[in-house]
Amino acid sequence: MDRERVLRFLSLLSKTGFIKERDISSIIGRMEENEDPIEALIRLGILSEGQITSFFKQQMPKRVVEHIDVSSIPADALNAIPRNVIEKYKVIPFKLEKDRIYIYTFDPYNQDMINELRFITKMQVVPYYAPPSVIAKALDELFPKVSEILEEIPSDEITIDEVDEEVSLEEAIESAEAAPIVKLANLIIYEAVVRDASDIHVEPQETKLLVRFRIDGVLRVFREFPPGVKDGLITRIKIMAKMDISEKRKPQDGRIRVNVKGKKIDLRVSTVPTVYGEKIVMRIQEAEKYLRVRLEDLGFEPDDLQKYRRAIWKPWGMILVSGPTGSGKTTTLYASLMERNTPDVNILTVEDPVEVSIPGINQVQVNERIGLTFANVLRAFLRQDPDIILVGEIRDTETAEIAIRASLTGHLVFSTVHANDAPTTVTRLVDMGIEPFLVGSSLILVVAQRLIRKLCPKCKQEAKLPKDLLLQLGLISDPSEDITIYKAKEGGCEHCNFTGYKGRTAVHEILEVDDEIKTLIIRGATHDEIRKKAIEKGMRTLYQNGLLKVKKGITSVEEVNRVLAV
Repeated sequence: MDRERVLRFLSLLSKTGFIKERDISSIIGRMEENEDPIEALIRLGILSEGQITSFFKQQMPKRVVEHIDVSSIPADALNAIPRNVIEKYKVIPFKLEKDRIYIYTFDPYNQDMINELRFITKMQVVPYYAPPSVIAKALDELFPKVSEILEEIPSDEITIDEVDEEVSLEEAIESAEAAPIVKLANLIIYEAVVRDASDIHVEPQETKLLVRFRIDGVLRVFREFPPGVKDGLITRIKIMAKMDISEKRKPQDGRIRVNVKGKKIDLRVSTVPTVYGEKIVMRIQEAEKYLRVRLEDLGFEPDDLQKYRRAIWKPWGMILVSGPTGSGKTTTLYASLMERNTPDVNILTVEDPVEVSIPGINQVQVNERIGLTFANVLRAFLRQDPDIILVGEIRDTETAEIAIRASLTGHLVFSTVHANDAPTTVTRLVDMGIEPFLVGSSLILVVAQRLIRKLCPKCKQEAKLPKDLLLQLGLISDPSEDITIYKAKEGGCEHCNFTGYKGRTAVHEILEVDDEIKTLIIRGATHDEIRKKAIEKGMRTLYQNGLLKVKKGITSVEEVNRVLAV
């Protein structure tokens, strides 16, 4: 306790009539070690919080607030002071202005605190008074007390370190160790990564905060939290993703880079406003996974892999991959680029966003706010002497036209289109307004794909299905044929987290554009006509490809029907 400072403060209270001078020595004698004089006065019942507030209204009338809206505090202000210092002094930074930082505190006369903050921030500190209860409430909203939740899991299992770009923020994390909400955010990310989740959903509801993980394509509840955790956790995630925490009415996008058990993990963060608050979804991407993956690992049947590999080694033309969000299109394209990534090949990509940085490949991220659109970047690419171009997604006619013309002028072009199957992908380009002869002349191969769950190898069970059903499904072509197929064990086992499934694989529908298919496209054939001709020429549909994996014991009939049945 700085006795001199305390004495000066109590003397000022005495001169203004809030306490008696004869009581000063008694007050100092009853204070606890390192206790703030304002907290001591309230604890001892000598002054109420209202009386303290009245005192500061007299001393600094223009710098007294009695309510703090934490949602209006910008992230850069909160990040200016380490969490351990915020909790040590119970201060809340709320504004940055040139060389000044503004703070809320219940003891604006604490010169030691102001000096330390000035040293940390290298800025002038402007203190505003707020009552202790108001400060406490604001801190609880930013960092709810959820220690009891965290105690359920040994702390040595939570080994997550945040990384800002490639610079470690270990010191920042250490300074925030005392804040339970920081540990909770780290725990959620850590648990999602070690469980091989692809997405984290943080969903505010009327009476709770729900956290769900998408594992093997299926959403599962991770944990429910009390509603008091909501604002603090959502604010923490937005701070980590460098979002504007004061903006709650509009969707936002951000990015968090973390290091979990030595793995570099990127989290693409998206927020949307809902009735009960902002919902956050974090897409988990492990850079090393993309860089290690090979085409042989993607679930291609041997003959389909041969077709696909033949196409990606052609000198020019367009290869399209279609499927809904989360169907593995990016993985397929990156594996293709990795195979073609040699020193004698110039590869350029335009993506929104760049999923993973690949050594040796020139990647550009779309930024429509400054006019850096797919179309504009593609035009620039054509002056960059490319051999291979990847367009993250064909969304409009202009982008489609430039990509097709690039493929017709000696470049190999990869891209994605949102469509249900391979033949529909072809007609989707025509529907965009592209001339059929351009589509037919440029396309060399179209891949439609989906992801299906694989049966757990530890607990899968033989499925007994009647022969007539096997015939109806197309698993056998003759009643005398015998095959063994498998199903998921009800309740699963520990290896598969009691689901019966472990991991996912892709199923593909590959349409090779030969002369006959090209003729159909140029004359404006429907997708049904293209599909019929492609099947005649040996194309397996997505469903047929799924049944092949059932025959091989990789997945179950139920899973194929869940994902692929029409």
